[in-house]
Amino acid sequence: MEDTTAIYQILRLVRAHKEELKNIIASGLHSFDEYNKAVGEIKGYNIMEQEIQDLQKDKDDTDTET
Repeated sequence: MEDTTAIYQILRLVRAHKEELKNIIASGLHSFDEYNKAVGEIKGYNIMEQEIQDLQKDKDDTDTET
């Protein structure tokens, strides 16, 4: 499997989990603690997505320099 294929599959999974959590929040949660946990998870997924994109961008930048 190519690196780019793996990266896009990981990004797709992260985005799917994030959307699932957003839907769960929209449908309502039983407690504020559950809400905070879900929001924290979404924040974590956002950070992971950004880091993956930055790594791919850095890899593309070094590939063009050589």
